[in-house]
Amino acid sequence: MDRLKASIVSSKNGIWGDESKGDENDIPCVRVADFDRQKLRVELMEPTIRNVTSREREGRTLNKGDLLLEKSGGGENQPVGCVVLYDDERPAVCSNFVARVQLKPGMVSSYWRYVHAAAYAVRLTTGSINQTSGIQNLDQDRYYNERAAFPPPEEQTAIAIFLDRETAKIDALVAEQEKLIALLQE
Repeated sequence: MDRLKASIVSSKNGIWGDESKGDENDIPCVRVADFDRQKLRVELMEPTIRNVTSREREGRTLNKGDLLLEKSGGGENQPVGCVVLYDDERPAVCSNFVARVQLKPGMVSSYWRYVHAAAYAVRLTTGSINQTSGIQNLDQDRYYNERAAFPPPEEQTAIAIFLDRETAKIDALVAEQEKLIALLQE
């Protein structure tokens, strides 16, 4: 057991940049709207393209395996603090309402997305929320002081593989039920 902050190298806020200009500085920008909260990953079907200079990208360019922490937004029924995995091959940045979380060596990103998802599910993030004018902001320092289990990397991998397999089964059952409902509605 240790504090969540012992799992990370850095947590850096994203950047919104400027309107797309069609030049070499254009890059996909991951927004909270791109978070697939069921699969705990980013879905970049139609990415928002923003213009971000190479200097502004320093420390903000997303790599496969980074985690993204929702820092601002949320609401009464959906508090701020959701964490998803960035597993896309394309370079991107995240918006200013999101932080890029880089894990330390030996930390398995898929495992840690499930740890954060469990914390979110039990509303652990709500203790780290500052509310101003209807918008929730996550105090990441307070959140990263929460405690979590730190199994060895091999166990982290095994846990993540097991959870990926079991959630895929659930997703398949849900998809099948949705098909049946659509057929019944016809």
